[in-house]
Amino acid sequence: MSDEVTVYVGRDGMDSLEATASTLETTVEDSLGVVVDNRGTPVHVHCRLAGDLAEIAALEQSNYYVEADNEAFVPIHVETVSLDRDIEGTLEISTGYGANAVTIDARVTTGPAPVDVDETFASPKRTESEPTLLESAASLIRVEPGSLAVLALGVVALAVAVATTAVVGGPAAVAGVGAVGIGVIVALWLLYSG
Repeated sequence: MSDEVTVYVGRDGMDSLEATASTLETTVEDSLGVVVDNRGTPVHVHCRLAGDLAEIAALEQSNYYVEADNEAFVPIHVETVSLDRDIEGTLEISTGYGANAVTIDARVTTGPAPVDVDETFASPKRTESEPTLLESAASLIRVEPGSLAVLALGVVALAVAVATTAVVGGPAAVAGVGAVGIGVIVALWLLYSG
């Protein structure tokens, strides 16, 4: 959406016209316009509104004289009216007594619906989320959730080691249970000493 378009005159030869956009769009609260950028010899530019747009908008003047290597702004004033639909039309810009012309589609939209704002929008609404099972257990025994998770993992590791020892048996399995137990004790010591 653009509320201003530049039209180049004389950039590709005498009286040539080239627009940077093919559509102008605005709301009834805003204005719109065209910048005529003359890159050639001095020129007369004629502007004309057509369609429904001509009923609610007006040009300050229809003819502009633009010096060489100079710009002119063509404002389009939109009446402050209550619209029940978007208004469309065109803006035609011509040079060389109408020999060269460029047409730009223009639209005036009804704009977004107004929003009533009161104090309830001033502060964000925060909802307390329910604690997870791990957080509930941690607060019950007054331990951080991360520490409780490490402790639970250690208990599971010891249980697996003991079950493996019961099935496999032998001195190597018993040594494995001892190594797992020492690892869990060291992990808990590091967790609570730091």
